Amino acid sequence: MNFKKSFFLNIGLACLSASIIFFLSQTDFLKRIELASCDLLFYLRGNIPSSSNIVIVEITDNDISKVGRWPWKRTWHAAIVQVLNNLGAKSIYLDIIFSEPASEEDIVLGEAIKLSKNVYLPFVFQNNTYNIKTSLYPIKRLSSVIKDTGSINIFPDSDGTFRRIPLIFPAEDKIYPHIALKIASDYTGFNIKEIKSNRIILSNEKEQFEIPLVKKNTALINWVGKWKATFKHYGFLDVLAAYDDILQNKKTTLDITSFKNAICLVAVTAVGVYDIRSVPLQPEYPGIGIIATAIDNILSKNFLTPLPYWVNILALYFLSLLPAVLIFGEKPLRETVFTFLACGAYLIMNLFLFKNGVVLNVSTPLLGLLTSFLVVGTYNFVHISVERQKFFDMSITDGLTGLYNIRFFKQLVETDIKLARIDPNKNFCILMTDVDHFKSFNDTYGHQVGDLVLREISDILKKSVRSSDIVARYGGEEMIILLRGTSLKDGLIISEKVRKNVENHLIKDKYKVTISAGVSIFRQNDNAETIIKRTDQGLYEAKQSGRNRVCVIKET
Repeated sequence: MNFKKSFFLNIGLACLSASIIFFLSQTDFLKRIELASCDLLFYLRGNIPSSSNIVIVEITDNDISKVGRWPWKRTWHAAIVQVLNNLGAKSIYLDIIFSEPASEEDIVLGEAIKLSKNVYLPFVFQNNTYNIKTSLYPIKRLSSVIKDTGSINIFPDSDGTFRRIPLIFPAEDKIYPHIALKIASDYTGFNIKEIKSNRIILSNEKEQFEIPLVKKNTALINWVGKWKATFKHYGFLDVLAAYDDILQNKKTTLDITSFKNAICLVAVTAVGVYDIRSVPLQPEYPGIGIIATAIDNILSKNFLTPLPYWVNILALYFLSLLPAVLIFGEKPLRETVFTFLACGAYLIMNLFLFKNGVVLNVSTPLLGLLTSFLVVGTYNFVHISVERQKFFDMSITDGLTGLYNIRFFKQLVETDIKLARIDPNKNFCILMTDVDHFKSFNDTYGHQVGDLVLREISDILKKSVRSSDIVARYGGEEMIILLRGTSLKDGLIISEKVRKNVENHLIKDKYKVTISAGVSIFRQNDNAETIIKRTDQGLYEAKQSGRNRVCVIKET
């Protein structure tokens, strides 16, 4: 096969491999692999700085052990609202659903919220519908005095891991924002200007920016790091105690300046109580951390932007086509190294894009590359092996008869001579045949018929001996046979069988020929040339004594 034909066949195999991976990529299994490979990029990238304006106030196991079992009286929440407001917090978020009244406690909490004027409370849509009437919404006493509210609904991917956050919830009457979007946009002074299928545009009087969206109005979360390694964390009771120290003019170990103009997120993180989620960086991650990260992304405008679908398809086919131009089966080690270097280069490029907020599929294009490498590589390996075998067969066989040529025959005889010298049971005979009056036959019927006769006789010789015996063309109309493990007596019997089979065969129901044959047995001082020469002498004697017979040169 010429280079051009081989190249285009490689291209076809590579495209087929890419198409198979493309269709398989729609299955849940490969989708999960793609999601996991994108998670790997967070580990490779490492932590990125988180906003210093986000403070997490945790209700820890220690706090619950001191105050009492959860849920607490709402006067505790009123106290933290008052303290955070007095410490200068710009926004306060209580990650608690107050959908049921609690009599006098609601009055205290309501007054604290009303005085602070900067408290956000969440609500939850139920039954997978965006109906505010059926949602778990804050009671009216509280919802009437809060700064605002937002949904905290969030949905995992097919593998149960949370990677996206829905920023808006379109309902019949209005569009409801996620609490993270609401808090962040209020904090920065931006408002939603426009909502498109692939982005949300926020603007103020001076500027605007876009939040890239993926399916169903969700944004990819750009995880800044693990839970304890990001944001400022303070214990609920520690904050209250620090403020009490300030009131008593005592020195406090808490950095109270962290709360000035900050977004303070108050949530339960005690084991067995808080909302545990699985995220790319941690199998157990507090739900409040997802909200904090989403707010951080908006504050820093540090988003992950997925490339268009067609770019991922292009990457799949481009990588899959690389083996088509790299692999031709001639230098498999070098071709394998180049292929894996291409894998490494793609990973490095992918990581570079990811660090700059651009998300490109990782595993699907690489799987296409490796599949194409296996398919194209296997084809070329088999093709080269077959071609080499074909060339080898051509080098050891006769083109007309398909028998072995005399050069290869002599190599086999030399091998059998070595075996026979070691083990007498490996003794052998050589049989040489010649078509009687073949020149006259050629002159009478033509060379085409003569060639037909040689092919027919070659076939008769192969069928007349064992599969372990070797039949070769000596030259012209002469054939030679290596009869392995054969005594002279048996060699004569086989030779006579061969002669009769030729004599009794009618070629094309029209032509009939006979052969003369000479046979000899191996002697310990023989080499390939001497035993063949002695066999030829037997053939000569058969022809001289009348043809159509077998003769042997007697031992002297």
